Amino acid sequence: MDKILVVHRWGAGLSPGGVLSVKLLPMRPRTRVPESVEWLLDEQDHVITRAQARSRGLTDGGIGSLVDSGRWHRLSPGVYSSGLPGWRQFARAGVLIAGPGATLGGAAAAHLMGLAEAPRTIDVWSTDRSTVRRRVGRFWRFRRGVRSAIGSPPHTSAEEAILDLCAEGTTDDIAHWLSEALHHRRTTVERLAAAIDASPKLPRRGLIAETLQVVGGGSHSPMEVRFQKSVEVPHGLPTPSRQQSYSRGTSSDMGHDAYKLLVELDGKLGHRGPGEVRDARRHADHLAAGFATLRFCWSDVVDRPCETAAKIATVLRARGWTGTLKPCPRCRVAGGPGS
Repeated sequence: MDKILVVHRWGAGLSPGGVLSVKLLPMRPRTRVPESVEWLLDEQDHVITRAQARSRGLTDGGIGSLVDSGRWHRLSPGVYSSGLPGWRQFARAGVLIAGPGATLGGAAAAHLMGLAEAPRTIDVWSTDRSTVRRRVGRFWRFRRGVRSAIGSPPHTSAEEAILDLCAEGTTDDIAHWLSEALHHRRTTVERLAAAIDASPKLPRRGLIAETLQVVGGGSHSPMEVRFQKSVEVPHGLPTPSRQQSYSRGTSSDMGHDAYKLLVELDGKLGHRGPGEVRDARRHADHLAAGFATLRFCWSDVVDRPCETAAKIATVLRARGWTGTLKPCPRCRVAGGPGS
């Protein structure tokens, strides 16, 4: 009897891509795939469950033949892809495993919206307690909860995806995800604020809401208030002038005129496009006028206020300040400013 060489490989991007197994199998008559199965495969990113295939006319033997011939690939018990699977096929498989109402969330949803790279672990939200408890496979993280389902493959709304990522991230992560969603116009400040208001149990809710004001408010006032409260006043730094111009057509957040030091607060993680050019030109103008510039981001003010105060004090002293940096209650616990 004639035989066929069958090579099974993992999907690109989710594993090294090496050969999993090589089989020399007897050739069988080519299994005919019903049109209804082909249609469903097209609708589901070329992924199907055993139950779906059987309900449309395929037998267990036919499914086995498709897998053995390399035409179908097994992604998980009872879940198959037609053709070599990639990230999208594994994402769809996670939804099918989790059952009706399941939806992709977190970084997986952000990826489908063009806000992130494809994550190696795919978050799948489901109301099915048994699926969450079983935790099938190493490509998925099944989470129990109610989430919206939009698009194909189904994924959460931009607001839900971003807030889920913020809830698990660092202070910089929160600023990053909010900035990315707003910059790429996947949502608005108003919609995010409404989603925060509707989520009283959201972890780090207060910080996320405050960060949204900073990255989306169009002014630095919330960040400046936090700077005064956490950095400037409790550490006894000299009071700077605020929103004063030191070069034509620009204004700086804070300026210590007597010591030729400017302090800039960046609410967004990195300026893009024309903003970068303007910042570079302004910095050059200030440097030519003898002013040094210290630039701090949101996490410097929120997570590291004592270290930030110590850096400002160091530069001020080098430029003639004779004052004393005071330790705040947080410094005393840590052993001193900047410790």
